[in-house]
Amino acid sequence: MKNLFILFLIISNTVMIGQETFGGGASDPGGNTAIGPFSSTIMVQQKARNTTIKGHQYFEENNEMATIYVNKKQVRQCLVRYNAFNGELEYVDDNKRFNMLKVENLEVALKKYSYKLYEYEGDRQFFVVYNKGAFSLGMKALKKIKQGKEAVTSYDASTPSKYVENNKYFIIDNEKGEVKKVKLKKKDILKVLDKKEELEKFASSKKLSFKKEKDVIKIINYYSSL
Repeated sequence: MKNLFILFLIISNTVMIGQETFGGGASDPGGNTAIGPFSSTIMVQQKARNTTIKGHQYFEENNEMATIYVNKKQVRQCLVRYNAFNGELEYVDDNKRFNMLKVENLEVALKKYSYKLYEYEGDRQFFVVYNKGAFSLGMKALKKIKQGKEAVTSYDASTPSKYVENNKYFIIDNEKGEVKKVKLKKKDILKVLDKKEELEKFASSKKLSFKKEKDVIKIINYYSSL
């Protein structure tokens, strides 16, 4: 009888733990009950920034207003900022910062670009997407820490550690959902995009450079129109 009572307690506690973690659905601050990018039960509140390292971890200088879409339907608007050091898109709710969930068909649209999710290196990751169409110029915003150096002698000056950008560019095939890494070089871009002669002629006539981000966007837009 005693053993049966202990077993009952174990089962009861297991159910209670499950209810605390998943119970009541995964509602978000916007009031949705289905699991979405704001599902509060699995949000991660951010830790305080390490002030001994110069600069910051983010792609944006400040929080920016974004419109959130799931399956092309507008969900809500909120302040966001991409953490380029740990690869998380953060949103602000009630003056607290949380990681946005990587749900299917998510688009986070800012004024000059959007964040979308693509499979890369065996994981679903956020990419900056600069233009719409069959093909887009994308960028993986990355930051790393460049370690500082302590002064060896009194004649030397110490240099602090700092965050530095290490961004990577990609051409995105939106129909296939594929991303291909490129450098902003003519050879790299034309290797991914066919119709080399047409693109070279277009770039020459418009005086566009394959080394400039804004010009590459125009070249890719033209390619999508062919």
